[in-house]
Amino acid sequence: MQDIIVSINKNILRVSTVDKEASLKTALVDVPKDIVDDTRIIDPNGLSTILDNLVSQVSSLGKSKLSLNFLIEPQDVFLRYVTVSKNGANIDEQVVLEIKEKDPDVDLNNLYFSYKKMAPFIYQFIGVRKDVMEKYMDLSNTIGIGLKSVIPWVLGLPKYEKVNDPAIFVSKIDGEQVIALSELNGVFFAGTYKKEKSPAELKDLIKDLSFYKRSSPIKCIFTLNCDSFSLPDYEVTKVSPPDFKSSQTVPEGFELNAIVNFLLDSEDEILEGGLNMLNLLPLPVVESKSSVLIVAGSVAGALILLIGGYFGIRAVGNRDVSLDTQIAQETNQQNLQDTQVLSESVEQTQGEDSENTQSNDSDPNLEVKKGNLKIRVENGAGVSGLAKRTKEFLEGFGYAVLTIATADAKTDPTILNFKKDMISDYESLVTEDMKSNFPEIEIKQDLPDDSDYDLLIIVGTSSEL
Repeated sequence: MQDIIVSINKNILRVSTVDKEASLKTALVDVPKDIVDDTRIIDPNGLSTILDNLVSQVSSLGKSKLSLNFLIEPQDVFLRYVTVSKNGANIDEQVVLEIKEKDPDVDLNNLYFSYKKMAPFIYQFIGVRKDVMEKYMDLSNTIGIGLKSVIPWVLGLPKYEKVNDPAIFVSKIDGEQVIALSELNGVFFAGTYKKEKSPAELKDLIKDLSFYKRSSPIKCIFTLNCDSFSLPDYEVTKVSPPDFKSSQTVPEGFELNAIVNFLLDSEDEILEGGLNMLNLLPLPVVESKSSVLIVAGSVAGALILLIGGYFGIRAVGNRDVSLDTQIAQETNQQNLQDTQVLSESVEQTQGEDSENTQSNDSDPNLEVKKGNLKIRVENGAGVSGLAKRTKEFLEGFGYAVLTIATADAKTDPTILNFKKDMISDYESLVTEDMKSNFPEIEIKQDLPDDSDYDLLIIVGTSSEL
């Protein structure tokens, strides 16, 4: 499947793709204002004709072999970090109340929104305008190309630069400045400024943002499209787009398209994680039309099944309907550990994360014991994203998963390979926690004593996660 990357800003529609020869193909057009207003789609039917023409310029493949991936602008996404307490109160209620208190002007009824656990007591809140998302789906339906992802590019920058430490991202996009505050590989503030700020104004703004919920300033700054940017006492690093075949230069204005395309190709978990805004939506009904699966009917009528976490939808379109629905429904049952979708139904049950947290709270010694076991998870099933889902499943019980990777070979049972001096303390504990989702478990104890981790878990094809 070939990814078509689409961005809309200042009425400029940009389309790009990377072909099988690893060459970047691009096309753009200025869209009339009666069809697009800056970033917002007004007329999906009119835009579909324009988009269809641009797609044909960058790819010769049929629509059944293409997938749409939209870049969503910061002004259409609402990002915050919220803190919760361990007082037994419902996590959903705490998150919603804090957002309402800190941002009373934000109408949650107009957002699809959710939260994801980033650290103890800290959650990333992500909201996206309903009308914006629904227009993307209408456009996909009209043009007849499956909708694979909707990516807020500002959330992609920390992942692209692999930054977990506190950092500030300063970008210049189509003449506007975008400033984002990042921590824990997430973003909890993003602002777009139409008037370019002077160095002094920018320094004051960054200083204010640097102290947001922090006792010391953030000194690390990443810049995109900001030539000759410098600030005293700050470590400034330039964000460069990925390299392509024959040192091909990314055309001006397509840097974000290229970065998101790179993330989709290099990070298997992107589609199933919080970076894909489709995972905030209820599961749409799809139908087959000319071998292409597209969103059926009006968006309002299609959104009928609420996804319980970030990982329920992999891609809308271009897949078997019954299989897609089954995967989404089964995945939904197990992915409530660290994430909740609140929009449409804020009174849902907290899910496994809350239950596991409450269980661990009742036995502090057990929580410490689990946290002391260093774990590596490898995907031995060949199922995309399974290692990450297993990591989050285990973290829901309080375990510490250091790394995830792909196994060298496939396996049917899930293998738990312990260090010899750890197996007596942890074998029954780990297997008891895992047995509901990993029915076939094989125990080994030949992990080298000098290994950086105490337990290697190779997830097999028998996994039901």
